[in-house]
Amino acid sequence: MEFIYWLVAIILLVLIGYGAIMYLTRQQANRIKAIDEKKQKAMAIPVADNLFTLKNMNLTGQTKRTYESWQATWQTITRFQYPEIEAALVSAEQYIQRMNFIKAKQAISQADQLIDETKNSVEKVNKALEKLLESAQENRKELEEIQERYNKIRKQLLAHSFTFGPAIETLEKNLNYMELDFTKFNSLTNEGDHMEAKEILSRIEQDLLVMEEVVEKIPQLNEKIKTEYEEQVNDLKDGYQRLLDEKYIFEGVDVSVEIAAVEKEIQEAKDSIGLADINEAGKKMDKVERDIEAVYAIMEKEMEAKDFVGRHTANLQKKMDHVLQSNRYVLLEIDRVSQNYFLNKNELGRAQEFEEQLLKENEALRYYDKMMKEHEISYSVVREYYEKISQRLSEIDKEQSELVSNLSDLRNREKEIKDSIDLYELDMRNMKRTIEKYHLPGLPKIYLDLFFSVTDRIEDLASKLNRVKIDMDEIDAISKMCEEDIEMLDNQTQAIVDNAMLTEYMIQYANRFRHSHVEIENAINKALVLFHREYDYEGALEAVKIPLNRVEAGASRKVEESYQEEKNRRYY
Repeated sequence: MEFIYWLVAIILLVLIGYGAIMYLTRQQANRIKAIDEKKQKAMAIPVADNLFTLKNMNLTGQTKRTYESWQATWQTITRFQYPEIEAALVSAEQYIQRMNFIKAKQAISQADQLIDETKNSVEKVNKALEKLLESAQENRKELEEIQERYNKIRKQLLAHSFTFGPAIETLEKNLNYMELDFTKFNSLTNEGDHMEAKEILSRIEQDLLVMEEVVEKIPQLNEKIKTEYEEQVNDLKDGYQRLLDEKYIFEGVDVSVEIAAVEKEIQEAKDSIGLADINEAGKKMDKVERDIEAVYAIMEKEMEAKDFVGRHTANLQKKMDHVLQSNRYVLLEIDRVSQNYFLNKNELGRAQEFEEQLLKENEALRYYDKMMKEHEISYSVVREYYEKISQRLSEIDKEQSELVSNLSDLRNREKEIKDSIDLYELDMRNMKRTIEKYHLPGLPKIYLDLFFSVTDRIEDLASKLNRVKIDMDEIDAISKMCEEDIEMLDNQTQAIVDNAMLTEYMIQYANRFRHSHVEIENAINKALVLFHREYDYEGALEAVKIPLNRVEAGASRKVEESYQEEKNRRYY
């Protein structure tokens, strides 16, 4: 029984192996068949037919060389690549028969790769040959289009030769060169060199494009020169002559030379047009436009300047007279004010400097007026001077006003300080009454020194104000010091009163602890000594406040708040 099982297993293995061999054989045979079909399709491409047709066309030159190159490529394909493919396929079939499927697979892959490469090469060769076959027909079609455009230009030159001016000769010469290229094209075509003929045709095409642009633009350029530039030059000449007749002067520029330069540039542009060089002509014409505008600008500048001068001459002289008269008033005012006040800002020197400048500029104004009447100066130069002197007159007028305002302000400043002295004295009396009202035992020396110093300074200020001639800068400085000292003295007065009153309040509050705390007893005694003998009210306050706070935390703050409330009630 066991033998039967083994026999069946062996038979099954044989059947499976046979099936696998049959499958691999059929699979690789199918691949060989597919490759062979690809080969047949490649061989069906009509390369040989196209080569035969071209061979009978009597090709020459570059076309023939190209044909021979592709013919050599085709021979390489047929002699080497196709046999190599065939050999690979035969090897694959042999390996299959020997059941060497790995080798067969490698041979099939090699054949598949070779057929793809060969097919691409065959298609490339065939495409190039077809292009050679079509070149003659394409050349003829393109020639017809180019010939039509060429004839159109030829007719245009004949019918409108006057619009091209001197360029007509150059244009006809260019057409003759193109005629030679047409002849060369026909010769190459008849000889069978269609590729060389194509290059000639392409050159004709490029020349024709340039020619069409030139033929279109030259009449426009000529028309612009004639109707714009030459007319503008004539207008410049006429305008310049009219200005000369009206006695205009042009400083630093010779307008006639500028106009002549423009005429020369126009001729140069014409010469470029005559050579059919429209790019160079365009550049030169752009320069002509700029230079024409520049000459117009020169003349317009003088005409505008004349109009400006005509409108401002009378007003400027009036302005000059006004500022001169104002300066004389300033000098009189300085003389009047200087009798009562010292002038510390060089007011007289500034006014005299104004006077010197004004007289100098007034003389210059008359000089320019004389030069204009005698036609010896350009209006633009006069305008420039007018604008400069007008600005300077405005500046002087403004400075004069400020100077007079400062002089007038001296009297007001004097009156304000006199009024301030009354206020200073009132403040001093009020501070004295404040101190006296509280019946203090005495005042600190530093406070008394400041009080008497301020009193002396106020008296000194009043004394200086009573002089025949006063120095307001000095008086302002003293007045400012008085203000600062009075403010400081007022603060010290208030501090003395507050410290003295708070010391009394603190002692009253501390008396409740006097018998129970020796520290408080000592503090009160010390405070009384500082208060009554040394007049150190701040020290006395501190002598009580610190021990009191140790005995009762926050006690001094309560006393201060109570004092502040009572003080506020007194004020309100």
